Amino acid sequence: MPAQASFHRGSRTWPFRYEILDGLRGLASLAVVAQHLGITAVGHYAVMLFFVISGYCITASAESCRRKALTFGAFMWRRVRRIYPPYFLAIVFYALTRVGKYLAHGPNDLARSWDVWVQNLTLTQWISLPLHPVADPSQNPKLLVAAFWSLNYEEQFYLVVALALLLCVRRRVPMIAVVLGLSAAALTWNLAAPGGWITGFFLEYWAHFSLGAILFYVLCVYPARIARVSFVAAVSALFLYCLWQILPWRPEYELQRRAFVELAVVSGFTLALLLARPVSAWIARRALWRPIAGLGAISYSLYLIHQFNLTLVESTINRIAGFAPASVRLTLMLALFVLIAVLFWYCCESPFVNRPVSETGTPGGTATKAATAHALPSS
Repeated sequence: MPAQASFHRGSRTWPFRYEILDGLRGLASLAVVAQHLGITAVGHYAVMLFFVISGYCITASAESCRRKALTFGAFMWRRVRRIYPPYFLAIVFYALTRVGKYLAHGPNDLARSWDVWVQNLTLTQWISLPLHPVADPSQNPKLLVAAFWSLNYEEQFYLVVALALLLCVRRRVPMIAVVLGLSAAALTWNLAAPGGWITGFFLEYWAHFSLGAILFYVLCVYPARIARVSFVAAVSALFLYCLWQILPWRPEYELQRRAFVELAVVSGFTLALLLARPVSAWIARRALWRPIAGLGAISYSLYLIHQFNLTLVESTINRIAGFAPASVRLTLMLALFVLIAVLFWYCCESPFVNRPVSETGTPGGTATKAATAHALPSS
């Protein structure tokens, strides 16, 4: 695909890179932190936006690997290398904070069974849930850090996309066919039990992920007008149906009809991403967007380190500025979390950021214009 957007059957084909996705991921990460500080109550739905963005980015990465003849193993290695080492170091960071807490005469949070440690070190905490479902994914008793529940699903998403890539290369099965087939199963799963229980299985959130994946295809691979019109019609119908199921709003709907609420959020967000695509580059160039883009660069680190440092950050700011109004103290807490995330990113995440892949499918080398055009937001 050339660096310049091309036209096909009257519709525009966009480069793989969607410039503002990193910044949106940063805002979503900040919303999760804000919820844990008691500032807002939208953190769970911010994670749903993470899933949509990941759906776009990981599918784009897989498609780029397919075009550059990377293997199933190479794709998975790049994903594991990008996600796992910072996660492992976050677990080490968590353990160090728990040691400090214990030495300060607090409880011994590290006294957990061997299977809990194995599952947390391998991001497989979800395997304890299929036979022992919970009402909320963060309630998984095997999680050392409740916020890490979403990474269990992300890990499964990567594996499923990698298998779709393998089917595409070996059996000539279009990746979009796998995504759509699993999307139908996921929607059936969600709509059949909208307030059901959480088993940790990827299908529970595949519909959210696949909205981003299909958005990638209609923007970057299948530019025919009929594909986009069909996509808009289907996503709009899903959005309106979910709204019909939850309006007028009642507080108990959040659990009783959680799937409808989540799908309304992610389908509305997907439509907004489709509409915003033509102005993405313009937004990314604005000075006001630069700090948001910077926040996006450290969003994974911020997500990893924030929850188990809540007490540390709150006590630090209260000692320094306990006299200040609550709004000032909460702002300082957010700023301190960002500072810790920057330090963690520099020391524990940036060394594992994947290098661009050349057109021959090998890391490094001189990237062509097409490879530059296909540069992806980190995920």
